[in-house]
Amino acid sequence: MLPKEYENFSVDLPLSHVHTGLAIGNGLLGLSVWGEAGTINITLGCASLWDHRGGELWKQEQRYDNVCRALAAKDEKRMGELFPWSRFNPSVIPLARIVLPLPGAECVKLSLADSLLAVEGKDTRVEIRLSQRDKGLLALRGCGDFQLLPGFDLAPVLKERGFPAPEKQNDGFWQAMPADPAYGVLFSRQEDGVLFHFFRGEPQEPRGSFAELEEENRAFWRAFWERVPEVRTGDAGTDGFYWRGIFAFQCMTAADGAPAGLQGPWIEDEQLPPWSSDYHFNINVQMCYWPACRAGLFDNLKPLWHMLESWKVRMRHNAKCFVGIEDGYVIPHSVDDRCVNLAGFWPGTIDHTSAGWTASMMFEYARYSGDWDFLCRFGFDFMCGVMRVYEAMLTFDGEHYAIPYLTSPEYRGMGMDACGRNPSFHLAAIHRLLQDIFEAAKQLNAEVPDSWTDIQEKLPWYSECDGEIALWDGLKLDMSHRHHSHLAAVCPFDTGHIPDAVLQKSFHSWIEHGMGTWAGWSIPWAVMLHTRMGNPEMAQFLLEIWPKLYVNKGGRTLHDANFAGFSIGLLGNNRVMQMDAGMGVVAAIFDGFLYEKQGVLELFRGFPSESGCSCRNIACPGGLRFSGSLDRFSFTAERNVVLRFRFPNGKWTDRELHHYAANSVFEIELKARETVTFCRCVQPKQESIQ
Repeated sequence: MLPKEYENFSVDLPLSHVHTGLAIGNGLLGLSVWGEAGTINITLGCASLWDHRGGELWKQEQRYDNVCRALAAKDEKRMGELFPWSRFNPSVIPLARIVLPLPGAECVKLSLADSLLAVEGKDTRVEIRLSQRDKGLLALRGCGDFQLLPGFDLAPVLKERGFPAPEKQNDGFWQAMPADPAYGVLFSRQEDGVLFHFFRGEPQEPRGSFAELEEENRAFWRAFWERVPEVRTGDAGTDGFYWRGIFAFQCMTAADGAPAGLQGPWIEDEQLPPWSSDYHFNINVQMCYWPACRAGLFDNLKPLWHMLESWKVRMRHNAKCFVGIEDGYVIPHSVDDRCVNLAGFWPGTIDHTSAGWTASMMFEYARYSGDWDFLCRFGFDFMCGVMRVYEAMLTFDGEHYAIPYLTSPEYRGMGMDACGRNPSFHLAAIHRLLQDIFEAAKQLNAEVPDSWTDIQEKLPWYSECDGEIALWDGLKLDMSHRHHSHLAAVCPFDTGHIPDAVLQKSFHSWIEHGMGTWAGWSIPWAVMLHTRMGNPEMAQFLLEIWPKLYVNKGGRTLHDANFAGFSIGLLGNNRVMQMDAGMGVVAAIFDGFLYEKQGVLELFRGFPSESGCSCRNIACPGGLRFSGSLDRFSFTAERNVVLRFRFPNGKWTDRELHHYAANSVFEIELKARETVTFCRCVQPKQESIQ
């Protein structure tokens, strides 16, 4: 349950722009409340409101062998011809703003308990609610006058993109789009408030009342808080962000909503969102969904799976153009919700681990949720199709397989030196995918090609340079970098097979090169790496300083740091909000309590021994739930499962008074609804000698 001390989040005005606003969402619509005394703005954003025109489809000349020839010749002109920048890209677009004249407004408050937003002042209180059931419905109570402004009136770019002026009526507006279904917002004054309804296509009148919406919100969020894990890290600031973060995750990724892009449903109303608020599959989508499995919110991944399944024909086309096979799947790293490439950045377009990482997410989902039907229907086919593309990309010299050219994401940008042979990131991704495919095949009684076993045996697990994990053959880390992708064999892919001496030297180099170019989402990935390195103090320190660096006044998570001096940001300002970093932090908090390493669950590795940490109900692979503290912990099985874990530091005993040493591995078969519990052995006090 949500602790009382974290139920409410309050921020004083002014809140200077939309992404400083306090926010709620329902997986489709998002509301941001911001402004100053005198004028309060409620920005309405919609995660699925795309202007689909523009972008690029994969072309025959963009074959991988053409790419390799151009890169081998360092032919920048040819690479530009193969992957020209789009003149016009698809984008999520601004929706609308509600403006309230409230001279007495002093602060905005969010109740996490039931998602009520309230604007308060000495003689003012306006309440705002958003339906979780009827995705287009919201309501205000306590407001008199207001203005409903279409995005067209606020964002000149819509006119520049060829949008006609909206049709305005006394009760709202209707906006035609150049190539997509029309949309609009209508409102209706009721006895207890004002109802607003967002619609697509034909106008739909708002129905209901504020009181009905209040009842719905309370029931929905009460059930939600009963389901999600409870955590206490020992730091009140980190705990507060966890509760706000898991709330935001649900607001962004509802099981009956739209898939979550870079900004979720919280889109600017005065301009197009950065990077179109698209789907970046080279880490950002994955990080947005990182909390899902360990929070037990498995269904929140389903909109993403449905979207990917709807792309089958286009992903097959991409694979046919890229490597000439009929049974592959390829996703460019930056796409709209129809898998149209937001083209030009060729290192991302050819980054096939955009699909490889997504394939491994599918298997993780099945392991946690038990939804093997999903793998039978689509997931396993996707995993195999992605592997077929990797297979077609590889060369073989009679002894070893190799990747001729790929990037280590965003390292060296678009330079002709931004690619190399056998990038460690992609080697790890292939091995992770092969391990997942072989395990899934056993579960599904399916066959896989013998050639994949040969690849597993003869493809390097990583590249090495001067005793370190290399970005690719011959290149070790030589600068601060916001992607930690060369360390992906450690996290997220957990492929093993790297000697300890190489790991230690690699981590030392990574630390030595520092945080000078890191982004907000670099921090949670680094926390996970430090947890696995045995640096729990550093893991917790990063979690503690991260909100100061990358969370703004309204609790929104940023791409670049709040202020100068920590890192050299990519964008040069602190206005760009992305959801990946905040969701990554939620996942990193779970990670401190429990993560998996080579099939063994590692417990409490992210916390110093004196920490007062505790958790309840964290989901684990195979249908397990984990609860406990550094003195006592338990696992409960939801399905029949084999439990394997490593004991934390200290000496432990079970209910039968069997004793277990620190770092020993315990294994047991559990039946559904069976629980095992372990307690730390109490050391007898030594009597002092008089």
